[in-house]
Amino acid sequence: MLGLSQIELASRAGISQGTLSKVELGIKEASDELLLKLAEALLCPKSFFFQAEREYGPPMSAHPMFRKKTTVGSKVLDRVIAEFNVRIAHLRTFLESVDFLPELPLPQYDVDDFGGDPEEVADAVRRAWYVPRGPIRSLTEYVERAGCLVVPCNMESAHIDGVSYRIPGLPPIIFLNKAQPADRLRFSLAHELGHLVMHLCPHPEMEHQADQFAAALLMPRADIGPDVNGLTLERAASLKPVWKVSMAALIVRATTIGRLDPNKAQYLWRVMSARGYRLREPLSCDFPAEQPTLFGALITNLTETMGYTENDLEKALHLQYSELSEMYGLKSKQHALRLVR
Repeated sequence: MLGLSQIELASRAGISQGTLSKVELGIKEASDELLLKLAEALLCPKSFFFQAEREYGPPMSAHPMFRKKTTVGSKVLDRVIAEFNVRIAHLRTFLESVDFLPELPLPQYDVDDFGGDPEEVADAVRRAWYVPRGPIRSLTEYVERAGCLVVPCNMESAHIDGVSYRIPGLPPIIFLNKAQPADRLRFSLAHELGHLVMHLCPHPEMEHQADQFAAALLMPRADIGPDVNGLTLERAASLKPVWKVSMAALIVRATTIGRLDPNKAQYLWRVMSARGYRLREPLSCDFPAEQPTLFGALITNLTETMGYTENDLEKALHLQYSELSEMYGLKSKQHALRLVR
């Protein structure tokens, strides 16, 4: 999680790189003294090295995405995957003390059963969740009610918007890059939901299908059509806080469903570029980001309901409190902790 190279870790631990290399390869057994040095260097207790939790690689949907990120070094991606693994282990601990009972189904659909059309799948999900027509007020609320854990993370350095995991014994998990603006967060959440609903196995079109699903889920053709007919840039700006999607997403959707002439769309894209809106849309039409509550409630259950102290959390989660504080926004309150929202 700290992103240290082998050379950097050996230096911080006060050992030779050769010794560290042999330990990592299983050639040399790590003594208690060596483990203590490594634990101090990595800001974790020795128990961190003896966890039974297995290690998980990149999620299924992320493999093609990771390959495209040639500008991001493998060290950065490895650090992000390491953080996913730590958080997954923590989630297993959080869930041990609660009864986790979703109130909505999380459908599993084969897109081929819907004529290969992700839009039809999105419509089926809205019907399964009894979503009213029009904009979804809070997609995060629906996703959490369906039993998914939405976990905000800092993935800005890796330029990853979101990833999702289906792990036996755990609810579906969606990690989102909290550095994104609210509109992109929502679309990323819908995209990852698309993977969970449609993709049990990887295939070449899965990213495109997840984008189609997300657009249709957030902007159903029949509902948004009249709003984006002959869309203008000013109209897109006014619709953004209503539909809670970006102006760019509105332009794409209007074009896709035949409500915006392709030539007019090209003109809007040129104006967007000239005004710098392709990089950052106007602040005046921003809306508040949706906030997950389920994950925070799991932490609060330990810190407030069950009275876990800083020392208790360090032992249960196998990280020093300073690391846990940074990951989960915790702070001291006498001998207990509470979640800062």
